Amino acid sequence: MVLVLGLGAVGCGGGREALPAGTKLLVIGIDSADWSLLDPLLAEGKLPHLQDFKAQATSGRMLSFRPLEKSPVLWASILTGLPPERHGVGGFVAGEEQVPVRGSAWLAPALWDIAGAAGYSTAIIGMWTTYPARNINGVMVSDYLAYEKTDHSPRAGLVSPDSLDTVMLDLMVEPTRLTPADLSRFFPAGAGERPAQDYAELYGELLNIHAADLSYLAVARWLAAHGQYDIFFSYLRGPDMISHKFWRYFEPQKSPVTLEEDAIALWGEVVPRYYEWVDEVVGEILGWFPPGTPAVILSDHGFHGPRLGKARLRLGTQEHNPFGIFLVRSPHHQAGAWFDRMELLDICPTLLALLHLPASGEMPGQVLTGGLTSGGRDLVKELEGNRLPSYQDLTPTATLASEEDPEVDEAIRQQLRSLGYIK
Repeated sequence: MVLVLGLGAVGCGGGREALPAGTKLLVIGIDSADWSLLDPLLAEGKLPHLQDFKAQATSGRMLSFRPLEKSPVLWASILTGLPPERHGVGGFVAGEEQVPVRGSAWLAPALWDIAGAAGYSTAIIGMWTTYPARNINGVMVSDYLAYEKTDHSPRAGLVSPDSLDTVMLDLMVEPTRLTPADLSRFFPAGAGERPAQDYAELYGELLNIHAADLSYLAVARWLAAHGQYDIFFSYLRGPDMISHKFWRYFEPQKSPVTLEEDAIALWGEVVPRYYEWVDEVVGEILGWFPPGTPAVILSDHGFHGPRLGKARLRLGTQEHNPFGIFLVRSPHHQAGAWFDRMELLDICPTLLALLHLPASGEMPGQVLTGGLTSGGRDLVKELEGNRLPSYQDLTPTATLASEEDPEVDEAIRQQLRSLGYIK
Protein backbone atom coordinates (compact mmCIF):
# COMPACT_ATOMS: atom_id res chain seq x y z
CA MET A 1 0.00 0.00 0.00
CA VAL A 2 2.87 2.38 0.74
CA LEU A 3 4.20 1.79 -2.77
CA VAL A 4 0.77 2.45 -4.26
CA LEU A 5 0.43 5.68 -2.36
CA GLY A 6 3.92 6.69 -3.37
CA LEU A 7 3.18 6.26 -7.07
CA GLY A 8 -0.48 7.17 -6.82
CA ALA A 9 -0.26 10.23 -9.04
CA VAL A 10 2.69 10.00 -11.38
CA GLY A 11 3.08 13.05 -13.56
CA CYS A 12 4.45 13.09 -17.08
CA GLY A 13 7.73 14.46 -15.80
CA GLY A 14 8.17 11.76 -13.16
CA GLY A 15 6.99 13.88 -10.24
CA ARG A 16 3.84 13.38 -8.20
CA GLU A 17 0.92 15.37 -9.42
CA ALA A 18 -2.58 15.27 -7.96
CA LEU A 19 -5.34 14.51 -10.40
CA PRO A 20 -8.08 17.13 -10.68
CA ALA A 21 -10.92 17.03 -8.18
CA GLY A 22 -14.08 15.25 -9.23
CA THR A 23 -14.66 11.98 -11.05
CA LYS A 24 -11.34 10.74 -12.38
CA LEU A 25 -12.66 7.82 -14.39
CA LEU A 26 -16.11 6.85 -15.64
CA VAL A 27 -16.49 3.30 -16.95
CA ILE A 28 -19.57 1.97 -18.76
CA GLY A 29 -19.57 -1.78 -19.28
CA ILE A 30 -21.90 -3.12 -21.99
CA ASP A 31 -21.83 -6.90 -21.92
CA SER A 32 -21.27 -8.46 -25.39
CA ALA A 33 -21.24 -5.17 -27.35
CA ASP A 34 -19.73 -5.86 -30.76
CA TRP A 35 -18.59 -3.52 -33.55
CA SER A 36 -20.15 -5.82 -36.16
CA LEU A 37 -23.57 -4.89 -34.75
CA LEU A 38 -22.75 -1.33 -33.68
CA ASP A 39 -21.12 -0.16 -36.91
CA PRO A 40 -24.24 -0.49 -39.11
CA LEU A 41 -26.35 1.20 -36.43
CA LEU A 42 -23.78 4.00 -36.15
CA ALA A 43 -23.80 4.41 -39.93
CA GLU A 44 -27.59 4.74 -39.84
CA GLY A 45 -27.40 7.41 -37.14
CA LYS A 46 -29.26 5.27 -34.63
CA LEU A 47 -26.63 5.50 -31.87
CA PRO A 48 -26.00 9.26 -31.63
CA HIS A 49 -24.53 9.27 -28.13
CA LEU A 50 -22.07 6.50 -28.88
CA GLN A 51 -21.24 8.18 -32.18
CA ASP A 52 -20.49 11.45 -30.38
CA PHE A 53 -18.37 9.69 -27.76
CA LYS A 54 -16.47 7.75 -30.43
CA ALA A 55 -15.61 11.05 -32.12
CA GLN A 56 -14.07 12.23 -28.83
CA ALA A 57 -12.28 8.97 -28.06
CA THR A 58 -9.63 6.55 -29.17
CA SER A 59 -11.41 3.32 -30.00
CA GLY A 60 -10.84 -0.13 -31.43
CA ARG A 61 -11.30 -3.87 -31.11
CA MET A 62 -10.58 -5.82 -27.95
CA LEU A 63 -9.62 -9.50 -28.26
CA SER A 64 -11.14 -11.52 -25.46
CA PHE A 65 -10.10 -14.99 -24.30
CA ARG A 66 -10.60 -17.89 -26.67
CA PRO A 67 -12.46 -20.15 -26.18
CA LEU A 68 -13.06 -19.02 -22.58
CA GLU A 69 -15.80 -16.42 -22.98
CA LYS A 70 -17.76 -16.65 -19.74
CA SER A 71 -18.75 -13.22 -18.49
CA PRO A 72 -17.85 -13.67 -14.78
CA VAL A 73 -14.39 -14.93 -15.77
CA LEU A 74 -13.81 -12.18 -18.30
CA TRP A 75 -14.92 -9.30 -16.11
CA ALA A 76 -12.79 -10.61 -13.23
CA SER A 77 -9.78 -10.60 -15.59
CA ILE A 78 -10.68 -7.11 -16.80
CA LEU A 79 -10.81 -5.86 -13.22
CA THR A 80 -7.72 -7.63 -11.86
CA GLY A 81 -5.50 -7.72 -14.94
CA LEU A 82 -4.87 -11.40 -14.23
CA PRO A 83 -5.78 -14.69 -15.96
CA PRO A 84 -8.48 -16.92 -14.43
CA GLU A 85 -6.05 -19.25 -12.69
CA ARG A 86 -4.74 -16.25 -10.76
CA HIS A 87 -7.93 -14.35 -9.91
CA GLY A 88 -9.99 -17.41 -8.93
CA VAL A 89 -13.33 -16.71 -10.64
CA GLY A 90 -13.85 -19.79 -12.79
CA GLY A 91 -17.36 -19.51 -14.19
CA PHE A 92 -21.05 -19.06 -13.47
CA VAL A 93 -21.51 -21.96 -11.06
CA ALA A 94 -19.35 -24.37 -9.08
CA GLY A 95 -19.65 -28.01 -8.04
CA GLU A 96 -22.11 -30.74 -8.91
CA GLU A 97 -24.89 -28.77 -7.25
CA GLN A 98 -24.15 -25.83 -9.55
CA VAL A 99 -23.99 -23.26 -6.78
CA PRO A 100 -23.71 -19.75 -8.26
CA VAL A 101 -20.17 -18.41 -7.85
CA ARG A 102 -19.99 -15.66 -5.23
CA GLY A 103 -17.59 -12.96 -4.14
CA SER A 104 -15.48 -15.28 -2.01
CA ALA A 105 -14.05 -16.72 -5.26
CA TRP A 106 -11.87 -13.64 -5.84
CA LEU A 107 -8.25 -14.46 -4.98
CA ALA A 108 -6.72 -11.23 -6.27
CA PRO A 109 -7.31 -7.50 -5.73
CA ALA A 110 -9.64 -5.78 -8.15
CA LEU A 111 -9.36 -2.29 -9.60
CA TRP A 112 -11.30 -0.83 -6.67
CA ASP A 113 -8.91 -2.43 -4.16
CA ILE A 114 -5.84 -1.05 -5.90
CA ALA A 115 -7.38 2.39 -6.40
CA GLY A 116 -8.72 2.38 -2.84
CA ALA A 117 -5.20 1.87 -1.48
CA ALA A 118 -4.22 5.02 -3.36
CA GLY A 119 -7.10 6.92 -1.74
CA TYR A 120 -9.54 6.74 -4.64
CA SER A 121 -13.20 5.94 -4.01
CA THR A 122 -15.25 3.69 -6.29
CA ALA A 123 -18.92 3.10 -7.08
CA ILE A 124 -19.28 -0.34 -8.69
CA ILE A 125 -22.78 -1.31 -9.77
CA GLY A 126 -24.14 -4.72 -10.73
CA MET A 127 -20.84 -6.44 -11.56
CA TRP A 128 -20.68 -10.23 -11.72
CA THR A 129 -19.69 -12.19 -8.59
CA THR A 130 -19.93 -9.25 -6.20
CA TYR A 131 -22.37 -10.91 -3.78
CA PRO A 132 -21.95 -10.58 -0.93
CA ALA A 133 -20.91 -6.96 -1.38
CA ARG A 134 -17.83 -6.22 0.68
CA ASN A 135 -16.50 -3.07 2.25
CA ILE A 136 -14.52 -0.94 -0.17
CA ASN A 137 -13.60 2.72 -0.30
CA GLY A 138 -16.93 3.67 -1.79
CA VAL A 139 -20.08 1.72 -2.68
CA MET A 140 -20.51 -1.79 -4.05
CA VAL A 141 -23.98 -2.77 -5.34
CA SER A 142 -23.93 -6.53 -5.84
CA ASP A 143 -25.21 -8.59 -8.74
CA TYR A 144 -27.77 -10.21 -6.42
CA LEU A 145 -29.76 -7.04 -5.85
CA ALA A 146 -31.90 -7.69 -8.94
CA TYR A 147 -32.97 -11.07 -7.56
CA GLU A 148 -33.98 -9.77 -4.13
CA LYS A 149 -37.60 -9.81 -3.09
CA THR A 150 -38.89 -6.34 -2.32
CA ASP A 151 -41.59 -7.47 0.09
CA HIS A 152 -39.29 -8.11 3.05
CA SER A 153 -36.18 -6.70 4.70
CA PRO A 154 -33.11 -6.96 2.46
CA ARG A 155 -30.63 -9.72 3.19
CA ALA A 156 -27.12 -8.87 4.31
CA GLY A 157 -24.54 -8.32 1.61
CA LEU A 158 -26.70 -6.90 -1.16
CA VAL A 159 -25.00 -3.52 -0.91
CA SER A 160 -21.99 -2.14 0.92
CA PRO A 161 -22.31 -0.07 3.01
CA ASP A 162 -25.45 -1.80 4.24
CA SER A 163 -26.93 1.55 5.28
CA LEU A 164 -27.93 1.86 1.61
CA ASP A 165 -29.74 -1.51 1.43
CA THR A 166 -33.26 -0.17 1.74
CA VAL A 167 -32.63 2.79 -0.54
CA MET A 168 -31.21 0.56 -3.27
CA LEU A 169 -33.97 -2.01 -2.93
CA ASP A 170 -36.62 0.70 -3.26
CA LEU A 171 -35.10 1.62 -6.62
CA MET A 172 -35.61 -1.85 -8.05
CA VAL A 173 -38.02 -2.01 -10.99
CA GLU A 174 -40.33 -4.97 -10.59
CA PRO A 175 -41.12 -6.64 -13.94
CA THR A 176 -44.81 -6.54 -13.02
CA ARG A 177 -44.65 -2.74 -13.02
CA LEU A 178 -43.76 -2.63 -16.71
CA THR A 179 -46.60 -2.47 -19.20
CA PRO A 180 -46.73 -3.31 -22.93
CA ALA A 181 -46.47 0.43 -23.53
CA ASP A 182 -43.16 0.49 -21.61
CA LEU A 183 -41.73 -2.12 -23.97
CA SER A 184 -43.40 -0.92 -27.17
CA ARG A 185 -40.18 0.71 -28.40
CA PHE A 186 -38.71 -2.74 -29.03
CA PHE A 187 -41.49 -3.80 -31.41
CA PRO A 188 -42.86 -2.64 -34.76
CA ALA A 189 -45.45 0.12 -34.75
CA GLY A 190 -48.92 -1.20 -34.12
CA ALA A 191 -47.77 -4.37 -32.33
CA GLY A 192 -49.83 -3.34 -29.32
CA GLU A 193 -50.26 -6.16 -26.81
CA ARG A 194 -49.68 -8.97 -29.31
CA PRO A 195 -46.16 -9.78 -28.06
CA ALA A 196 -47.49 -10.22 -24.50
CA GLN A 197 -50.61 -12.10 -25.52
CA ASP A 198 -49.29 -14.35 -28.30
CA TYR A 199 -45.75 -14.95 -27.04
CA ALA A 200 -46.12 -14.81 -23.27
CA GLU A 201 -42.94 -16.73 -22.41
CA LEU A 202 -40.74 -14.76 -24.77
CA TYR A 203 -42.33 -11.51 -23.62
CA GLY A 204 -41.63 -12.48 -20.01
CA GLU A 205 -37.95 -12.94 -20.84
CA LEU A 206 -37.75 -9.44 -22.32
CA LEU A 207 -39.65 -8.06 -19.35
CA ASN A 208 -37.26 -9.55 -16.79
CA ILE A 209 -34.11 -8.57 -18.65
CA HIS A 210 -35.21 -4.97 -19.16
CA ALA A 211 -36.46 -4.60 -15.57
CA ALA A 212 -33.04 -5.65 -14.25
CA ASP A 213 -31.24 -3.15 -16.50
CA LEU A 214 -33.67 -0.41 -15.51
CA SER A 215 -33.09 -1.27 -11.87
CA TYR A 216 -29.33 -0.94 -12.00
CA LEU A 217 -29.68 2.22 -14.09
CA ALA A 218 -31.89 3.68 -11.34
CA VAL A 219 -29.28 2.72 -8.75
CA ALA A 220 -26.51 4.34 -10.79
CA ARG A 221 -28.61 7.46 -11.27
CA TRP A 222 -29.20 7.73 -7.51
CA LEU A 223 -25.55 7.21 -6.61
CA ALA A 224 -24.39 9.80 -9.14
CA ALA A 225 -26.87 12.31 -7.72
CA HIS A 226 -26.10 11.65 -4.05
CA GLY A 227 -22.36 11.22 -3.92
CA GLN A 228 -19.06 11.80 -5.65
CA TYR A 229 -16.66 8.99 -6.54
CA ASP A 230 -13.26 8.97 -8.16
CA ILE A 231 -14.23 5.89 -10.20
CA PHE A 232 -17.81 5.36 -11.32
CA PHE A 233 -18.40 1.96 -12.92
CA SER A 234 -21.87 1.22 -14.30
CA TYR A 235 -22.53 -2.15 -15.93
CA LEU A 236 -25.33 -3.35 -18.21
CA ARG A 237 -25.81 -7.13 -18.44
CA GLY A 238 -28.99 -6.95 -20.51
CA PRO A 239 -27.47 -6.63 -24.02
CA ASP A 240 -25.83 -10.05 -23.72
CA MET A 241 -29.04 -11.69 -22.47
CA ILE A 242 -31.10 -9.94 -25.14
CA SER A 243 -28.73 -11.25 -27.80
CA HIS A 244 -28.95 -14.83 -26.57
CA LYS A 245 -32.73 -14.70 -26.52
CA PHE A 246 -33.56 -12.73 -29.63
CA TRP A 247 -30.65 -12.93 -32.08
CA ARG A 248 -32.34 -15.86 -33.83
CA TYR A 249 -35.18 -13.52 -34.82
CA PHE A 250 -32.71 -10.83 -35.87
CA GLU A 251 -30.87 -13.33 -38.09
CA PRO A 252 -33.45 -16.10 -38.58
CA GLN A 253 -31.11 -18.04 -40.86
CA LYS A 254 -29.14 -18.87 -37.69
CA SER A 255 -32.15 -20.07 -35.72
CA PRO A 256 -31.92 -23.63 -34.32
CA VAL A 257 -35.57 -24.12 -35.29
CA THR A 258 -37.75 -22.84 -38.09
CA LEU A 259 -39.43 -19.62 -37.00
CA GLU A 260 -42.85 -18.38 -37.97
CA GLU A 261 -42.88 -15.29 -40.17
CA ASP A 262 -45.14 -13.58 -37.64
CA ALA A 263 -42.60 -14.16 -34.87
CA ILE A 264 -39.76 -12.83 -37.02
CA ALA A 265 -41.81 -9.73 -37.86
CA LEU A 266 -42.60 -9.06 -34.19
CA TRP A 267 -39.25 -9.92 -32.58
CA GLY A 268 -36.75 -9.34 -35.38
CA GLU A 269 -35.79 -5.81 -34.30
CA VAL A 270 -35.50 -6.39 -30.54
CA VAL A 271 -31.69 -6.69 -30.60
CA PRO A 272 -30.90 -3.47 -32.53
CA ARG A 273 -33.68 -1.57 -30.79
CA TYR A 274 -32.32 -2.64 -27.42
CA TYR A 275 -28.98 -1.17 -28.42
CA GLU A 276 -30.76 2.04 -29.34
CA TRP A 277 -32.04 2.10 -25.74
CA VAL A 278 -28.52 1.34 -24.49
CA ASP A 279 -27.28 4.33 -26.49
CA GLU A 280 -29.76 6.53 -24.63
CA VAL A 281 -28.46 5.11 -21.35
CA VAL A 282 -24.89 5.92 -22.42
CA GLY A 283 -25.97 9.48 -23.18
CA GLU A 284 -27.69 9.82 -19.82
CA ILE A 285 -24.75 8.46 -17.83
CA LEU A 286 -22.26 10.67 -19.66
CA GLY A 287 -24.55 13.61 -18.91
CA TRP A 288 -24.21 13.07 -15.17
CA PHE A 289 -20.57 14.18 -15.33
CA PRO A 290 -18.80 17.28 -16.66
CA PRO A 291 -17.97 17.24 -20.38
CA GLY A 292 -14.60 15.69 -21.05
CA THR A 293 -14.55 13.55 -17.91
CA PRO A 294 -12.10 10.69 -18.59
CA ALA A 295 -14.28 7.77 -19.62
CA VAL A 296 -14.12 4.26 -21.01
CA ILE A 297 -16.87 2.27 -22.75
CA LEU A 298 -16.10 -1.42 -23.15
CA SER A 299 -17.42 -4.94 -23.48
CA ASP A 300 -16.04 -8.30 -22.39
CA HIS A 301 -16.63 -10.03 -25.74
CA GLY A 302 -18.77 -9.69 -28.84
CA PHE A 303 -21.70 -11.67 -30.21
CA HIS A 304 -22.36 -13.40 -33.51
CA GLY A 305 -25.34 -15.58 -32.64
CA PRO A 306 -25.94 -19.32 -33.03
CA ARG A 307 -23.62 -21.19 -35.36
CA LEU A 308 -23.07 -24.71 -36.58
CA GLY A 309 -19.94 -26.55 -35.59
CA LYS A 310 -19.09 -30.23 -36.08
CA ALA A 311 -22.65 -31.01 -37.15
CA ARG A 312 -24.31 -29.49 -34.10
CA LEU A 313 -25.66 -26.10 -33.23
CA ARG A 314 -23.48 -24.13 -30.84
CA LEU A 315 -25.35 -22.01 -28.30
CA GLY A 316 -24.49 -20.35 -24.97
CA THR A 317 -20.92 -19.04 -24.85
CA GLN A 318 -20.40 -20.49 -28.35
CA GLU A 319 -22.57 -17.65 -29.62
CA HIS A 320 -20.00 -15.14 -28.43
CA ASN A 321 -17.60 -13.36 -30.74
CA PRO A 322 -14.13 -13.06 -29.16
CA PHE A 323 -13.81 -9.44 -30.31
CA GLY A 324 -15.37 -6.82 -28.03
CA ILE A 325 -15.18 -3.03 -28.01
CA PHE A 326 -12.98 -0.53 -26.19
CA LEU A 327 -13.29 3.26 -26.35
CA VAL A 328 -11.31 5.66 -24.17
CA ARG A 329 -11.65 9.42 -23.85
CA SER A 330 -8.99 11.25 -21.87
CA PRO A 331 -6.53 14.16 -22.18
CA HIS A 332 -3.92 11.55 -23.12
CA HIS A 333 -5.81 10.08 -26.09
CA GLN A 334 -6.44 11.47 -29.55
CA ALA A 335 -10.04 12.21 -30.47
CA GLY A 336 -11.31 10.02 -33.28
CA ALA A 337 -8.25 7.75 -33.37
CA TRP A 338 -8.62 4.03 -34.08
CA PHE A 339 -6.40 1.18 -32.90
CA ASP A 340 -6.61 -2.22 -34.55
CA ARG A 341 -6.47 -4.45 -31.50
CA MET A 342 -5.84 -4.72 -27.78
CA GLU A 343 -6.23 -7.78 -25.60
CA LEU A 344 -8.50 -8.27 -22.62
CA LEU A 345 -5.61 -8.41 -20.14
CA ASP A 346 -4.48 -4.99 -21.39
CA ILE A 347 -7.62 -3.38 -19.98
CA CYS A 348 -6.71 -3.25 -16.28
CA PRO A 349 -3.24 -1.74 -16.85
CA THR A 350 -4.90 0.80 -19.15
CA LEU A 351 -7.57 1.71 -16.58
CA LEU A 352 -4.88 2.06 -13.91
CA ALA A 353 -2.85 4.32 -16.20
CA LEU A 354 -5.87 6.60 -16.61
CA LEU A 355 -5.71 7.00 -12.83
CA HIS A 356 -1.94 7.61 -13.05
CA LEU A 357 -1.36 4.32 -11.24
CA PRO A 358 1.16 1.68 -12.38
CA ALA A 359 0.26 -1.89 -13.21
CA SER A 360 2.02 -4.71 -11.38
CA GLY A 361 4.66 -7.05 -12.71
CA GLU A 362 2.19 -9.90 -12.27
CA MET A 363 -0.17 -8.45 -14.88
CA PRO A 364 0.61 -9.94 -18.32
CA GLY A 365 -1.10 -7.12 -20.21
CA GLN A 366 0.29 -3.80 -21.39
CA VAL A 367 -1.11 -0.28 -21.27
CA LEU A 368 -2.83 0.53 -24.56
CA THR A 369 -0.48 2.69 -26.63
CA GLY A 370 -2.70 3.24 -29.66
CA GLY A 371 -4.02 6.76 -30.06
CA LEU A 372 -1.87 8.35 -27.35
CA THR A 373 -0.87 12.00 -27.45
CA SER A 374 2.78 12.88 -26.88
CA GLY A 375 1.98 13.61 -23.23
CA GLY A 376 0.16 10.30 -23.03
CA ARG A 377 3.19 8.47 -24.38
CA ASP A 378 5.37 10.11 -21.73
CA LEU A 379 2.94 9.13 -18.99
CA VAL A 380 2.68 5.52 -20.15
CA LYS A 381 6.47 5.24 -20.46
CA GLU A 382 6.83 6.51 -16.88
CA LEU A 383 4.18 4.18 -15.51
CA GLU A 384 5.38 1.10 -17.38
CA GLY A 385 8.91 1.80 -16.16
CA ASN A 386 7.68 1.90 -12.56
CA ARG A 387 5.53 -1.23 -12.34
CA LEU A 388 5.18 -2.56 -8.84
CA PRO A 389 6.15 -6.18 -8.21
CA SER A 390 2.68 -7.15 -6.95
CA TYR A 391 -0.62 -5.88 -5.63
CA GLN A 392 -1.45 -9.23 -4.08
CA ASP A 393 -1.20 -7.87 -0.54
CA LEU A 394 -4.28 -5.77 -1.31
CA THR A 395 -6.45 -8.87 -1.74
CA PRO A 396 -9.28 -8.63 0.81
CA THR A 397 -8.97 -11.21 3.57
CA ALA A 398 -12.43 -10.90 5.11
CA THR A 399 -15.59 -11.54 3.13
CA LEU A 400 -19.08 -11.27 4.56
CA ALA A 401 -20.74 -14.67 4.73
CA SER A 402 -23.43 -14.94 2.08
CA GLU A 403 -26.97 -15.79 3.03
CA GLU A 404 -28.18 -18.97 1.37
CA ASP A 405 -31.44 -18.71 -0.54
CA PRO A 406 -32.32 -21.85 -2.54
CA GLU A 407 -35.06 -19.97 -4.38
CA VAL A 408 -32.67 -17.28 -5.61
CA ASP A 409 -30.00 -19.83 -6.49
CA GLU A 410 -32.48 -21.81 -8.56
CA ALA A 411 -33.72 -18.65 -10.29
CA ILE A 412 -30.13 -17.91 -11.28
CA ARG A 413 -29.57 -21.45 -12.52
CA GLN A 414 -32.77 -21.35 -14.56
CA GLN A 415 -31.70 -18.08 -16.14
CA LEU A 416 -28.26 -19.50 -16.98
CA ARG A 417 -29.86 -22.63 -18.47
CA SER A 418 -32.21 -20.56 -20.60
CA LEU A 419 -29.19 -18.69 -21.99
CA GLY A 420 -27.36 -21.94 -22.75
CA TYR A 421 -24.60 -21.26 -20.24
CA ILE A 422 -25.19 -24.36 -18.11
CA LYS A 423 -27.13 -27.61 -18.55
